[in-house]
Amino acid sequence: MSHVSDAFDALEQIYPFYNETRRAQIRIGLVQLASDYILENDWRRLAGPGIDIYSTRMPYNSQMTPGSLKAIGNHIAGAAGLVTPGLPLDVMAFGCTSASMLLGNHAVSERLTRQRPGLPTTNPWQASLAALRHLGVRRLAVLTPYTTEVNRPLYQALQQAGFEVVAFGAFALRQDTDVPAIHPDAIVGAIVAMLKNRRADGVFLSCTNLRALPVLEQLEQCVNLPMVSANQAMFWHALHLAGCQPNIPGFGRLLRQTAQESRR
Repeated sequence: MSHVSDAFDALEQIYPFYNETRRAQIRIGLVQLASDYILENDWRRLAGPGIDIYSTRMPYNSQMTPGSLKAIGNHIAGAAGLVTPGLPLDVMAFGCTSASMLLGNHAVSERLTRQRPGLPTTNPWQASLAALRHLGVRRLAVLTPYTTEVNRPLYQALQQAGFEVVAFGAFALRQDTDVPAIHPDAIVGAIVAMLKNRRADGVFLSCTNLRALPVLEQLEQCVNLPMVSANQAMFWHALHLAGCQPNIPGFGRLLRQTAQESRR
């Protein structure tokens, strides 16, 4: 083997290099569920130049029950530790609306930042509440893919957060992996039907695995109400935490207007 080594030693060239300056204006870490097919793709559609997204996945059995959703909490810290070790981030996000609601924002944030103390964090539940308040929504219509055992605590949590829930619709699915199969046209139809004879200020579409982003603009034009979806809201909130005011047309007024404009 010595002749091979000698040949390689004669061939290998070592070159000098210099460090590249930071190119991204914003770096977002994202911890998402193994069963989520939609969140990352939605965020790629929203992220423009200067926004880098670094994601990892964590175990989940896909069962949308309170017990299985709460158990997700056991894996958040380990997954967060896998996101770009050694690379500074501006925000760390966790992608599950119902689990965040059941676990609580503080518990989610603590797990996300065990290896990055002080890093701003967001999740779809926290972000959606912030987005709805930003848009001035008080009377709320809600659409979810969940069954009653998850919808009931979600309804109660929204009421406790100060919203008057005037309409609540669901697709009643038990497996997270079934949620992406819901056609966006079915989402539009459900919301239009849900809002008949209901006076709401806005609509909340829960679940990061729901394909709501492509129809938010259509829905807002159809029913003349602001739409807040989990993925849209969390992206908006992540940019807000990073000190950036988004201006992204085509995905609902949340991403293209200030709070003052949205209330006009």
